[in-house]
Amino acid sequence: MLSLSGHKLYAPKGIGALYIKNGIKIEKLIDGGHQERDKRAGTENVPGMVGLGKACEIARNNLLESMEYLQELRDYYINLVEKKIPIAILNGSRKLRVTSNSNFSFRGIDGQSLILKLDAKGICASGGSACSAGDSSPSHVLKAIGLSDEMAKGALRVTFGESNTKEDVDYLVESIEEAIRELS
Repeated sequence: MLSLSGHKLYAPKGIGALYIKNGIKIEKLIDGGHQERDKRAGTENVPGMVGLGKACEIARNNLLESMEYLQELRDYYINLVEKKIPIAILNGSRKLRVTSNSNFSFRGIDGQSLILKLDAKGICASGGSACSAGDSSPSHVLKAIGLSDEMAKGALRVTFGESNTKEDVDYLVESIEEAIRELS
């Protein structure tokens, strides 16, 4: 099975896709939906589906350029944080990671407090994966790579998108530096 959220591909929010391999049986959660082979009730979001299809087409056509740009932006961010913030520790490999993603822990800094300070500056970031939002326990993934509870709770996850620029990264790093000074 594979599920995806359309907004991750710049499709309209509220649309997604679910691929189910032939032979996999699932139970429906809501009765009805004969038009959907009894898998789902409700009216189809046709404009959303068209938007998702177009977004997938654009993503496929721009995949290599997009990955190259996002990796360059991510690496610029990683290098800048390591140069300017001595208490920063990169979590995970420098190269073997999602192209647009970076995750740092900051010694002695509470990640949630840092995220709130960044949010006040209009910066969206997280302390863990999107699927664990609202969970205050340390990331099980960060724990699995050997981080202590304190370092895992001090994590900041940043994901870049195609509309981000190096100027955005500069602002982000300056904002992190300022927030760390305030929290120290």
